[in-house]
Amino acid sequence: MPTPVFAAFAALAVGTAAFAQTTTTATLSPSTQQVQLVAPQLVAFAGSSGNFESLVSGLTTGAAVMLTSVGADGSLQIVTFSPVTAVSPGDAARLLETARQNLISRGIAAPTGTQIAASLMGGTIRTVSGTSALTGVLTGTTSSPTPVVVRNDIVAPQNGAANSSISPAQLAAVRNALATGTGVTLNMGSGATTQNVVFSPTGVRLSDFEVNQALQLAGTLLAQQGVLNPNADQLRVALFGGTLVGANGATFPLQGVLQGQLRNTSSSTAGVTSASPLTNTSNSSLTGTSNSPAASTSSSPVAGTSNSPFAATAGASSAGGTTTTAPLVPRGAAAPARR
Repeated sequence: MPTPVFAAFAALAVGTAAFAQTTTTATLSPSTQQVQLVAPQLVAFAGSSGNFESLVSGLTTGAAVMLTSVGADGSLQIVTFSPVTAVSPGDAARLLETARQNLISRGIAAPTGTQIAASLMGGTIRTVSGTSALTGVLTGTTSSPTPVVVRNDIVAPQNGAANSSISPAQLAAVRNALATGTGVTLNMGSGATTQNVVFSPTGVRLSDFEVNQALQLAGTLLAQQGVLNPNADQLRVALFGGTLVGANGATFPLQGVLQGQLRNTSSSTAGVTSASPLTNTSNSSLTGTSNSPAASTSSSPVAGTSNSPFAATAGASSAGGTTTTAPLVPRGAAAPARR
């Protein structure tokens, strides 16, 4: 049978994108906060908090936009483009909502980065009914005047942190900590900026497969937030949850792929707990307990007990080799007189 942790990984593999969209208490840039306030539906449209921040920042400052999306097969798509001009936060919200509606009218409610770029800059997309040319809401043309760069990559299946700033030795230490349930402290930075990143003990041992799966999902989760070159602290947050600092300095609350799945607390359902139905407890239905219906209790109908319908002398035994008992007397008959 699969272990509880492995079962949790299977569910997380399907729901990772949902974790990436958590923005309830995110510390976003002022422009992004303003757009989110007037059009919160645009966060889901962007695909993740990191994509949303990148879109708004790019539209309001003219900086390059980077969108990341992860396919069901684990492939990572990275789309980069530069808006023609900068617009106000209000205009950014209006333009993004127009792009969203244009895609919805073509049957696309959860677009990829490529489809979002085409709706903003112009381009051709595939729909269920074939190909469709989109007029970009930023350009007014069906072809982008600036390059839209699309790069496909694969999230490393074995370590989930390929291309990261974590050294192989540090990654090996993290893998060992997850495998043994112990903690580890990694150093991030150098000189005066050195920071200790603590991976707390879990108390639960993971198999090699489960370690690989956890790190892979963590890498996918970070990629969805636009973090393609994670450091030790970003990996820690992706594993155990916390506040993720994105590539542009924005912070997002993130639910880690192991958060809530590794337990070693008093709420364990393992045997020998106070609620365990094991034998010899006060509620046990087994013999020898106060509620047992077995023989030799005060209400037993067996001969030799206080409720037996057969008369017996006080010293008589119900076992073999008993002492002589008084003669049996039918109910209602007078007993013979004693001599």
